[in-house]
Amino acid sequence: MSQSLHMTKDEAIRVEVLKAARALFQRFGLFKTTMEDIAKATGKGKSTLYYYYASKDEIFDAVISEDMEEVINLVTIAVDKVSSAEDKLKAFTSIRIKLLNQKANLYSIIFGEISENPNLIRKLKKKYENRELETLKDILSYGVQTKEFKIEDGDLDDLAYVMLCAFRGIEMGIFEDNRIKKIGDRMDIILDLLIHGFKK
Repeated sequence: MSQSLHMTKDEAIRVEVLKAARALFQRFGLFKTTMEDIAKATGKGKSTLYYYYASKDEIFDAVISEDMEEVINLVTIAVDKVSSAEDKLKAFTSIRIKLLNQKANLYSIIFGEISENPNLIRKLKKKYENRELETLKDILSYGVQTKEFKIEDGDLDDLAYVMLCAFRGIEMGIFEDNRIKKIGDRMDIILDLLIHGFKK
């Protein structure tokens, strides 16, 4: 409530546009949703939308970026709450699964339409990959410092990348029918293999 009171008019309009666009993207997908649809949903003219966003792709970018930022912030909070490196890795994976599960409807649309606009999706994914990799590297480095993990400094980058690839491969199951309940178990198996492969 207090946040909305401190919003400028422009900020409030942007929030309204993104909220309406998110609902339309979830229902119809990116490519079937038009700027006119978004304008109607917000009760504003298309000219108003174009004042704030140059294109529908820019609105989509803003919607997904907002979601990704939320995921990263909540993952960071969860990781910081626990003390051992192993628990930090578990927090990293479990909160991501929970949040991606909540956003599965929108994300299934993204992956379903990736073949139609791969450059847009690739840009969005790349935007946050480096931040996720840095978080994983920090956890692994912390594990080395606490003597939980035995990893050479030169291997941290490669290991963080391999782990992120493994996590993402399993998370893809979120977007397939009847697999959501199994994701946590599969992630636990991968974590167990990775952690006890380099744990002292």
